[in-house]
Amino acid sequence: MDVAGVVSKIRLENFMCHSKLEIVLGDWVNFITGQNGSGKSAILTALCVAFGCRAKGTQRASTLKDFIKNGCSSAIVSVEIKNKGEDAFKPEIYGDMLIIERRITEATSSTILKDCYGKKISQRKNDLREIVDHFNIDVENPCVIMSQDKSREFLHSGNNKDKFKFFFKATLLQQVNDLLQSIAVQLESANAVIDELELSIRPIQKEINELLEKITNMERLEQISLEAKDLKKKLAWSWVYSTDNDILHQETKIGKLSDRIPACQERIDKNLVCN
Repeated sequence: MDVAGVVSKIRLENFMCHSKLEIVLGDWVNFITGQNGSGKSAILTALCVAFGCRAKGTQRASTLKDFIKNGCSSAIVSVEIKNKGEDAFKPEIYGDMLIIERRITEATSSTILKDCYGKKISQRKNDLREIVDHFNIDVENPCVIMSQDKSREFLHSGNNKDKFKFFFKATLLQQVNDLLQSIAVQLESANAVIDELELSIRPIQKEINELLEKITNMERLEQISLEAKDLKKKLAWSWVYSTDNDILHQETKIGKLSDRIPACQERIDKNLVCN
């Protein structure tokens, strides 16, 4: 049964003491034997370097260029990983095998991801990190990669504090702690930005409140103006109503006086006849 994530082959060129080395590994347990100084630890170090471990993390060098064999200008570490089964990583892109190739020069280093045919797929560090996370490969965990130096340090250390540090890192509590500290720093930075923004917003908020108050006053003035116009119209119509009433009253009086004219004229005529 094929299991995705199993390292099947390691190829080294000018890496540490190896000029050219190719090792085919089995699916389960592999034993690498040899005399002291023959380069057994270099193979384990090569795996760490291929999976993105820093030079200091391997406890073998301070910089990546230190891994280049003496007298050479560059080094190559190539690791083939099986990519079959349910846990395969993007099999539609990489196929049944994916290759991680780390190239190291005096000036720089680069990682190339290839498919099962050796075709270049990516050169981004984030893609390598995605592969490492997918297969749960933690080369900096001392329980995953137990180098000679780490084994010697753990076995011969009588200091409980150092052993706790080993336990703290091996159980990923160190990683969680670092993540929490990073989050705390980011939160503190975010809070500082929020406080700064709040300080910068306050004058603007004050200006906005003043403008809103002015707008409210203007709306009130406009309402009062409309009410005044309405009252003027009502006043004008009240004058018309009052004048109409006066005219009607006067017309009534005129009508009554007009009704008295014939009688008055008759009396006048009688007085004229008598005289």
